[in-house]
Amino acid sequence: MTNVRAKSLCFIFMLILTFAIPAIGQFRHDGTLIAPDVTVRDSGSAVILSNGIVSATIDKSSATITSFIYDGMNLLDGGYDGGKIYWSWNMPNYQNPSGCTYTLVADPASDSGNYAEIDFRMAWNGSASEAAMDVDIYYCLLRGTRGIYAAAMLNHPSSYPANPGGEFRMASYVGSMFDWLSVDSLRNREMATEYDWEAGTVPSGAPKEVELLHTGIYANQYEDKYNYSADIGDIDVWGWSSTSKNVGIWVTAPSKEYYNGGPMKRELMCHVGPTMLNMVNGQHYGMGTQGAVAAGESWRKIFGPFLIYCNSVAPGTPDAHTALWADAMAQAKVEQSKWPYSWFINPYFVPDSGRGTITGKLVIDDPTDSSASPANMWIGAAIPPQGATSTTDFQLWSKNYQFWVKTDSAGNFMIPHVIPGTYNLYAFGPGAAGQMSKIACANVTAGNVTNLGNVVWTPYRVAPTVWQVGIPDRTAKEFKHGTDWWTSNVYPDMRWAKFMNYVDEFPNGVNFTIGKSNPATDWNYVQYYPRDSLSSPPVWKVNFTLAQAPPPDSTAAVYVAYASNYNDASIVEVNGTNITNPTTGIYPPDPSDAMIRAGVHGAFGDHWFTFPDTLLHAGDNQVELSIRITGNNTYADIMYDYVRLEAWGTYTITDVRDIHVSNPSQFELYQNYPNPFNPTTNIEYHISHSGFVSLTVYDVLGRRITTLVNEFQKPGNYKVQFNGTSLPSGVYFYRLKSGSFSKTKKMLLVE
Repeated sequence: MTNVRAKSLCFIFMLILTFAIPAIGQFRHDGTLIAPDVTVRDSGSAVILSNGIVSATIDKSSATITSFIYDGMNLLDGGYDGGKIYWSWNMPNYQNPSGCTYTLVADPASDSGNYAEIDFRMAWNGSASEAAMDVDIYYCLLRGTRGIYAAAMLNHPSSYPANPGGEFRMASYVGSMFDWLSVDSLRNREMATEYDWEAGTVPSGAPKEVELLHTGIYANQYEDKYNYSADIGDIDVWGWSSTSKNVGIWVTAPSKEYYNGGPMKRELMCHVGPTMLNMVNGQHYGMGTQGAVAAGESWRKIFGPFLIYCNSVAPGTPDAHTALWADAMAQAKVEQSKWPYSWFINPYFVPDSGRGTITGKLVIDDPTDSSASPANMWIGAAIPPQGATSTTDFQLWSKNYQFWVKTDSAGNFMIPHVIPGTYNLYAFGPGAAGQMSKIACANVTAGNVTNLGNVVWTPYRVAPTVWQVGIPDRTAKEFKHGTDWWTSNVYPDMRWAKFMNYVDEFPNGVNFTIGKSNPATDWNYVQYYPRDSLSSPPVWKVNFTLAQAPPPDSTAAVYVAYASNYNDASIVEVNGTNITNPTTGIYPPDPSDAMIRAGVHGAFGDHWFTFPDTLLHAGDNQVELSIRITGNNTYADIMYDYVRLEAWGTYTITDVRDIHVSNPSQFELYQNYPNPFNPTTNIEYHISHSGFVSLTVYDVLGRRITTLVNEFQKPGNYKVQFNGTSLPSGVYFYRLKSGSFSKTKKMLLVE
């Protein structure tokens, strides 16, 4: 009986192999399973792409995905407006693709079932009310891929009239099963439902994107779709998980080259809906706003392809949303390793063989700043697009491609997959204030490496740094509320955003003392001026004590790096004297509405407020930062990224001195002693391993005064005496160099 049953089971299994397996795949000669074929089926009004893992139904007229099946589930089921993945633009009027012409670009039947590529083209109809451009929407499917690739191409022939430019995006109204949003480590949580949002009300004075929720897990809290914006350069994947179905749907970013505004372009990612976006050409936060195409200008740009990724975990998986997000992040890295995709057929998409690489080493040459570091700096290549108002303000551009990477700890960089051309090079980041701009310095050719060697940047400054507040990272995240700016107050608290807390938390403005105050608690992330709540402009005070007055007849400056500004004029005073020109305030560059849009930065910029250093004196001093509302606006705001005082021949008595640690394991240069000195002082340093060592003294203009050491030395502690008898009083700098190590400190010679 047992043998009969076994034979019956074997027969049934063979039937399954015979009839079921061809439907899901085939076997290789070695017995391993081949993923099912890719298929394309034209139903008349729609096209269905399938590979046995996912199946997407796409409306032929609008290029909209109306059904997206994975793991037996339609991931759009129950989504807003029935659930869909669609494209839209505002240039300037809102439009969607319509009346598209469908083309089967790559037929999988002609490629052993490996690959399908389809194109939906919407040609401009000549109407002045519609964007003067041709739009192509592509969907691509590969054998074995858990998801579908999407791409778009915008084309403005020279025969077309002007197009004012604007936003371009892919939006996804994913299924109601999705309840957990993941953007980054901060914004990674269960979300309110669409019902909760619809039942909510817009608070008085708030923009329409904000609602007070009355139902659900976040009842009596405020929800803002902009709470989940992020910097394109910082994230590779974002999307949704379903904690009930254990599935996820994600947007991956295999490359950042086609996004506008540079690596810190901040954009919407996901929000209540559940909604998932890919703002490939957004204009929020005052960035990526220069997209106008002139009459007679020929312009074309491809966005993508990028993978709309699907994944799942087994029922009962602990923290399934965490596992799904981790898998999506890993898949995004895989996609980046394959960029540029070899399978995309579009003739205007440049394959890897047609691209080049830029390499080099960023060197920051600032003899007045020993803390300047080339580590972890953004460095990028871009060609200013036609119509750009500047050759350096890359954060405003949207028509071109930009190629950005971060330097390693020593400043080395490699920018891969660069489309041929002659590029400008830009750099910025926490290691040095300001922005490096080198014009037409990198000529990229197909298949070749352009090695720039040492890329030397001497950051602009008026004088050496006396004190500083913040980090020149182009954000306000190191200040109070810099990490919880997006969280909600709780009703009946009527303050619907964290920036509104400022009036109560700093009723007298910021009062910051150098060497004593803590930026994380004593300096707010935004200087907010609501006309109806404050009777006078907010004034932020920076208090400091100078050891001595600067030498006469020199210029000093308050350098201000703005992380964002809106509706404002910025005013600076030194010891009660307005040093702003004009005195009514300067308009910081590139205004953006980052505060209202729930961010810690927008478009950024810099300004040096110069003044005669006679305004400074020995003892207590004060710098005041204030704001003026422009026009008839009801509020103004400034987010400070970084503020510093630059002056010659002085320092604060609260300067932090180095602690001499015996037998350090690394190179070290210690503070000279005595300091101030007249006429001699001692300089000590430690060498961790044998090598050639130089110790050089410079004046404040960077001119070499003398070389104290210039020889091969073995590991150990060393002390050298410097004699300034023949030198005028003032600030001097001494630099220790050995191999890749370099460090500079300042000292003060007094009469």
